Amino acid sequence: MSKLNRENRVSVREKIHSPYDPLPLTISKALVLAKVREENVSWVDDLQPQWIPYIYTADNEPGYFPVPENKGREGMAYLTHIIDQYDTLTDITVFMHASATQWHNDVGDTNSSSVLSMLRLEAVKQRGYVNLRCHHRPGCPTAVRPFDPELVSSSSIVYRNFTTIYTELFNTSIETVPKEIGGVCCGQFALTRERIHRRRREDYVHMRDWAFSTSLDNFTVGSVFEMLWHMVFLEDPVS
Repeated sequence: MSKLNRENRVSVREKIHSPYDPLPLTISKALVLAKVREENVSWVDDLQPQWIPYIYTADNEPGYFPVPENKGREGMAYLTHIIDQYDTLTDITVFMHASATQWHNDVGDTNSSSVLSMLRLEAVKQRGYVNLRCHHRPGCPTAVRPFDPELVSSSSIVYRNFTTIYTELFNTSIETVPKEIGGVCCGQFALTRERIHRRRREDYVHMRDWAFSTSLDNFTVGSVFEMLWHMVFLEDPVS
């Protein structure tokens, strides 16, 4: 990672404690969760009305938003929310796993509600995209070098086929594939409406269609998105 990127990279803890201009009291906030049948989401009740919950289920459970196909783990729920709510998005949307505690959470403790309570929304509004993890590993400084000859013989189907996956997902040419990609893991982050709108709705539809059509399995598709969420939302390849 370059010196410039190291200097510009700001952890969630810094976002919590750094001074930012305060937001208006009327800011709207949505919490998007991707759940499976055995997950209990009652913890979300205590967050209302400050947060508007959108809970998506992969198991067709009544009372929750459905996804068109159980492919790509939380990625399918996240993209479906963006596609369906594109014209009515809240000012800030946080995307998280559904359980009350997650190993991904490393701010204070593993409790998701604690992470939300400490997140500086002013920082989200200023930066546009904020990963909810503090620790920079896994994912940083570099998760994959797409043109590294060693990837051809990798045991990982994602690494072996990364350039093809990238060009298909982003509907682009191989010339645009970055030489290095790295970003804080994993699938939990906050976004402003403006950052989401930097891409057309059709771009998100294309990404979801890729998830439908690829021969990669559910788990692997989800792993691809975990590697690339920062690029989906137009952060630098190494960020």
